[in-house]
Amino acid sequence: MAVEPALIRNACLVGHRGSGKTALAEGMLGLASGRSGRASRVLDAAEDESERGMTLGMGVVQFQWKGRQINLLDTPGDGGFIADAFVAQRVADLAILVVHAQDPIQVVTERVWRRGEREDIPHVVAVNHLDRERTDFGAVVERLRERFGSAVVPLNLPVGREGDLRGVYGLLTDTAYYAGGEQRQEIPSGMEEEVEAAKVQIFEAIAESDDTLLEKYLADEELGTEEVFEGLKKGIVDGVIIPVLATSAERMIGVDRLLDLLAGSAPSPADRTRWTTEDGEEVPCDEDGPFSAYVFKTYMDPYAGRLSVMRVVSGRCRSDEQLVNPRTGSSERLGGISHLVGRERQGAEEAVAGDIIAVPKLRDTATFDTLCKPEHVVRYEPVPLPEPTTAFAVRAKSRGEEEKVFDAIRRVVDEDPSLRLERSEATGEDILSGLSQLHVEVALERVLRRYGVEVETQTPKVPFKETIAASSRGHGRYKKQTGGRGQFGDAKIEISPLPRGEGFEFEDAIVGGAIPRQFIPAVEKGVQEAMREGPIAGYPVVDVKVRLYDGQFHPVDSSEMAFKVAGSLAFKDAVEKARPILLEPFLKVEVLAPTDLVGDIMGDLSGRRGRPMGMEQRGERQVITAEVPQVEMLTYARDLRSITGGRANFHAEFSHYEEVPPNLVEKVLAANAREEEEEKVR
Repeated sequence: MAVEPALIRNACLVGHRGSGKTALAEGMLGLASGRSGRASRVLDAAEDESERGMTLGMGVVQFQWKGRQINLLDTPGDGGFIADAFVAQRVADLAILVVHAQDPIQVVTERVWRRGEREDIPHVVAVNHLDRERTDFGAVVERLRERFGSAVVPLNLPVGREGDLRGVYGLLTDTAYYAGGEQRQEIPSGMEEEVEAAKVQIFEAIAESDDTLLEKYLADEELGTEEVFEGLKKGIVDGVIIPVLATSAERMIGVDRLLDLLAGSAPSPADRTRWTTEDGEEVPCDEDGPFSAYVFKTYMDPYAGRLSVMRVVSGRCRSDEQLVNPRTGSSERLGGISHLVGRERQGAEEAVAGDIIAVPKLRDTATFDTLCKPEHVVRYEPVPLPEPTTAFAVRAKSRGEEEKVFDAIRRVVDEDPSLRLERSEATGEDILSGLSQLHVEVALERVLRRYGVEVETQTPKVPFKETIAASSRGHGRYKKQTGGRGQFGDAKIEISPLPRGEGFEFEDAIVGGAIPRQFIPAVEKGVQEAMREGPIAGYPVVDVKVRLYDGQFHPVDSSEMAFKVAGSLAFKDAVEKARPILLEPFLKVEVLAPTDLVGDIMGDLSGRRGRPMGMEQRGERQVITAEVPQVEMLTYARDLRSITGGRANFHAEFSHYEEVPPNLVEKVLAANAREEEEEKVR
């Protein structure tokens, strides 16, 4: 039988790379399994994760602790894989922000915190690596309070410092918990003043979480143990208390305290009403309500095939149930439902509202889809993900493997919605985009490792365009006699520049029947075809008005084809005389960075021919806005990371086209010539 929602705890571990999230998760799993140390090779067990020594995707583990079923989501800390952390904060009911005691506030720390605020998820902070040199728990708490507010209060204190770290002291239990399981109900020598000051902070925070408790506290009445822990839980749920716990995952210090907090004071799914349909309908966590579930992760299991991981939002389900996917309208049958412990599956007979389960081989269900009963259709919104910042043009390395390669890429993209595979109509390339160069490289390594096909990458072509700077006239005549019926078409046009971004305009100014009505669309079509390749470098011609003002026809030999050719010839004649110019795309770029890095970033953007547009404060960071030519941004993600040590991130979107400076046109033409030669060699 499934546990009731009140006994479920869904928590996610978020934070910067190297803070020790996976080590904490394995420590908790180890204790729950009856071990004294960490469970090993349960998370980060994939070959690419082992090789790189880092988490590359969300891991899910389910275990029991003190009568509670805990579903723990371990997320990557590298900015290139941050999408999984964002997804986890939508699905979980508590975010455990893991910070490194030596450097607690890093770029991903900031990003996941801001997303957590958007998702309105309660937070707990675990300060890890307190056994390292140059660590000071009190100083870390102060930095956290400065950044995240006075709600941040310590729940326990470390006993000992750095290499002498021996355990933690629980401020609410008045108990010291030492490595190895020893407990003493006494304040460790020399910590009396520190304990007293910290207890004032936590008890004031708990009292302020409830009016009744506050009255008792102000009246100097003693708060009962049950009242204290109920106040703590309410404060966490309401976001007015953000408890901070001291930990060392390496030494298994404080890990049991974190587990106890999850079991005793973390919100259950029943404590938070946070699921709303696309139509604005609020869906409570009701195990007896109509069934609905939200698919938040897709794995491609080598044995089970597609594995869909979902949170049950309402109702209950068993295997073999028939459900509907509102996005596709298709029916889906639930195969054997299970709980995940890493990539291992533990079969379950039933799942209820609040639970997290995995289901294999759903035919037509993707990440962020909803499954529900046909008689009660609901649909939940997808998680907003960061826009890709790094793009590569991709193609099969071996001819004849194109279909196999792109099928493999699409499978990898299905697992990770923050990847994007698109066809560029402007350049004719297939573009794979991700959140960093590493993100894309890992995806392509998986294509090779899993499906045995190699992908060739190159820098995407910049979609230059061409236009004209002056008006001119052109004449196109097509005449062909082949012995039978001939071909004849004659068109005279005038072309003139349009404002940037207007595209194309065609004016029929024929009078007196110089060209019959039925042939005029053919002239326009011929002009448009000629505009596909401009005279400078073969890029499309844009922002041109074409006025058809005269021509000739033959009553027998004229045809649509002849006038189409005539229109094309007329445009080619006119455009050469209209001062053709090369246009390049500009991007609007927003860079979010610490204040101390603004000067370096501004200097770098100026070196890329960027034009600063403004700057504003956002929290503790600055947002720099600039317009930059796209050709100068091809390596920006990598370069920004190098300049800032990974402390900044950016967003870019298309803005407009501008003329390429005359001194750079030759560079563009030379680059095109090199690409053509390389293509011939291939």
